[in-house]
Amino acid sequence: MGGSAISEFSPAFIEAFNSGAAHFQAGRFTEAADVFRRLANERPEIPNLHGNLGLSLRAAGRPDEALEPLRQALRLRNDYPDALNALGGILLDQRNLDHALLAYQELVRMKPDYPSALLALGNLYMFTGDANRAREAYRRAILVEPEIATNHNNLGAVCLSLGDPAEAAHHYRRALVIDVGRPEYRKNLGTCLMMAGDYPNGTAAYEGRLEQGVWRKRNMPGVLWQDQPLAGKTLLVHFEQGLGDSFQYIRYASVLRRMGARVIYECQPALKRVLSTAPDLDGLFAFGEALPPYDYYVSLMSLMHRLGTTPDTAPGGVPYLRAEPERVADWADRLNRLEGGERPRLRVGINWHGNETGKSIPLECFEAMGRLPDVRLYSLQKVSGLNQLEQLRDRVRVTELGADFDSGPDAFVDTAAVITSMDLIITCDTSVCHLAGAMGRPTWVVLKWFADWRWMQHRLDSPWYPTMRLFRQARANDWAEVMGRVTTQVAALATGAMTR
Repeated sequence: MGGSAISEFSPAFIEAFNSGAAHFQAGRFTEAADVFRRLANERPEIPNLHGNLGLSLRAAGRPDEALEPLRQALRLRNDYPDALNALGGILLDQRNLDHALLAYQELVRMKPDYPSALLALGNLYMFTGDANRAREAYRRAILVEPEIATNHNNLGAVCLSLGDPAEAAHHYRRALVIDVGRPEYRKNLGTCLMMAGDYPNGTAAYEGRLEQGVWRKRNMPGVLWQDQPLAGKTLLVHFEQGLGDSFQYIRYASVLRRMGARVIYECQPALKRVLSTAPDLDGLFAFGEALPPYDYYVSLMSLMHRLGTTPDTAPGGVPYLRAEPERVADWADRLNRLEGGERPRLRVGINWHGNETGKSIPLECFEAMGRLPDVRLYSLQKVSGLNQLEQLRDRVRVTELGADFDSGPDAFVDTAAVITSMDLIITCDTSVCHLAGAMGRPTWVVLKWFADWRWMQHRLDSPWYPTMRLFRQARANDWAEVMGRVTTQVAALATGAMTR
């Protein structure tokens, strides 16, 4: 609560002011707001009354009502950090990022040691895509508040986004020293180390994710597998995260089978059919179906750690997923009809839109590729991103596969069949790239500047998929440049000047 020299006021005024402060301290924020509103109406020239009203309303969960009192307090007193911090916080919650940024910039200028002000400023720079300024703000936050673990964790995140996993790991470890064993920081350290190629330490730290409340947790009955002998035992492996993860890591069934296990896998319901071709599974069950008895269970994403995976020992066996022969034949016929019986030299299946921020390629970046001689683009996109097809149909030449393409309850069965008939798949970082890679098809993945940890750093290939090439942004958010390189390579491939 903002302080004020109120000794000049009447005893009744002072008593009311103190009662408002007492209500606030006791957590009775609505009662506090009622008191400060009445006092502010009586003495509208006093900034602290408006400020305390705004602080009380915000604390009472009424942020929209708090905005005007806070602004009035700042009009009357421009050096009022509590009001400015509250105003910035409300604007941030409302995702009014530009105005929140101005508020926190002014707060830091006014009072650099205001608690968490530099942290909030760094967060805002990250939200607005200015990683370099975010890094500077977090560094200043650590100088002001060196024992706040969040400062180190967030600095680690921005360093990783700027391509410096060594500095990122240093700050993640510092966060773990301050807040010992916090699962979020362990997981973050794990992703950082795996991005740098240190899988032995990275996969161990990545296990911290299983203790985070925000992650999908399973209360599986039975005994967790923690390296107990598997000979003659039934091991239930259950999915944990995205669809692409199931495509990427289902290959571990073969490793577990060689260890003597009977392996059953519980998958996302939509994937049961497309995963039915995976080898070395003794049972495949959709989430919600009754499971048979088992001796141990383990999360799919924990197998990297439990089996000691490194980039050099990633399980192979590609291809290990296949399309249904009947679907392949049907789609081969449909593609032939779409082409009028004149097959282009290069069929390219494209998938441009993902669900995570920053991973999607603007469809317009495929315009030049779609005009190449002897190249025909086919859309593998489903649900999201289709509005771009409608908007750019006159500019980007993409063949659409019809409303019935993967329209049933079983995801990817048509996609897998079409992938089989393609000469090349070009995709952003989404589940399609993992399916195509698991099928052993020529696949080019176009990655944002700060790519997911599984693609590591700088590599142009993937230890997980031998038929995959990686194309990375040279600069953050610059899709045009990287897609220019991809288009040049497609042109060379179409003319026979290079191999896939």
